Amino acid sequence: MHLNKSTFDQVVLLFFLAFCLATLGLHCLAVIRPFRCSWPCNALLLGLLIRFPRLDTLAGLSAIYAGMVTADVFYGTPFAASLGLDAANLAFIATGRVMLLSPYLTRPYPRRLQALLRVFPTAIVAAAVCAVVGSLASQHYFHDDLVQGWISWFCEQVSTAILLLPVVITLPRRDEWPQIFTDLRASNLMPVISLLVSGVAGIYVGGGGSLIYPLPALMWCAISYPIFFTCLLTLLTGITEIILVAGNVLNIQGSEDFFRIDSLASARLGVAAMTISPLIVALSTTANKKLVARITRRADYDFLTGALTRSGLSSQLETLALRRNKQTGYFGAAFVIDIDRFKSINDTWGHAAGDYVLAKTVECIRQSLQQTAIISRMGGEEFLVLIEGISQPRAFLLAERLRQSIERNTIILNDRDLSVTVSIGISTLNITDSTSLDESIKSADEQLYIAKSSGRNRVSPEFVL
Repeated sequence: MHLNKSTFDQVVLLFFLAFCLATLGLHCLAVIRPFRCSWPCNALLLGLLIRFPRLDTLAGLSAIYAGMVTADVFYGTPFAASLGLDAANLAFIATGRVMLLSPYLTRPYPRRLQALLRVFPTAIVAAAVCAVVGSLASQHYFHDDLVQGWISWFCEQVSTAILLLPVVITLPRRDEWPQIFTDLRASNLMPVISLLVSGVAGIYVGGGGSLIYPLPALMWCAISYPIFFTCLLTLLTGITEIILVAGNVLNIQGSEDFFRIDSLASARLGVAAMTISPLIVALSTTANKKLVARITRRADYDFLTGALTRSGLSSQLETLALRRNKQTGYFGAAFVIDIDRFKSINDTWGHAAGDYVLAKTVECIRQSLQQTAIISRMGGEEFLVLIEGISQPRAFLLAERLRQSIERNTIILNDRDLSVTVSIGISTLNITDSTSLDESIKSADEQLYIAKSSGRNRVSPEFVL
């Protein structure tokens, strides 16, 4: 199979990651008591394949298998046994990938959201398949009890998958981090504090129910924080509880050997069952926020041009006011822009041509002004532009340059030249209360009337230069 350089680099990366994670897992199994039944390698690698689609190739799966086998051999496991045991690990990853991304289970969603919605059933099915292969390999090579081996593999894979998969899948992209930090700064610490208090209470009270003491606090975190942060808190809580059970600090089971599985395996299943609930709540909260954002965008932005509506303009000005001292107000210039003889375009070429001209004209306005300029559609072919912190002479020069840019902007539709000119009225802007903006718009409208009655395709300022 021929690999290009990019694919080769990805294969090498996956081999290296699988080798390192498998080595770490083997070290935990041998040395660190709380993690002697822990194998995070499978869940982490599966999450990476979902989070980074470029790694999700057949060659990548082969590299993962080779990396895990190499780690096992280096750690002293016989080669034949390594092939069998790591076949179980690969079965988990392959089954999980099919479950998480199958187009037949639910209606189409974005890749990461689709995977998150299926974490729980995927963990159950993939762990069961992995446990079958793993228990058979363990019985064949090490003569382990088949049923006990299956239970051990299953409990470990379910718990690590439910804890780790959401964290890896929701790992933010580079451009998502600023928004996450903004959301966290706007949140309070009470959900995290309540999570710590409930954890301490569980240690103090003890018993089987102590595992779910943090659950209400995790639910609170799920509706208060970004989904990645919620998944991270859930992971930390789950790992902490497993460590406490392994260290006999958190006692969830009596001393009699009455149960089919030991207390650590029971704790893993209990933690897995508990931590899936905050994920579901976080997903619901995220979906609701996205729905509200879409509805808000439809109300706040003109569908045709992408400019703000009047309600969107009010919302944006309120947001700006909240970011600064309300006493300082919003100072600058207001432009009211009207497309000259726009009605003749609709009458001659139809409304589709008129819509195209509107969209292209707003695109030209947006490209000609600074990014901080606020552009709003007032109705028909009339637009309002607010520019903060600009002097009167500078506002006139900027409006004149904008007028020239629109005049030079060629608009062609179906081999017809639909290029237009605009008239612009300017007023000073001093928004300190709800009526200030209306007064500025009224003054700019008066100047627009002067510009149009003076021959169109010109700028008329309120002030004297």
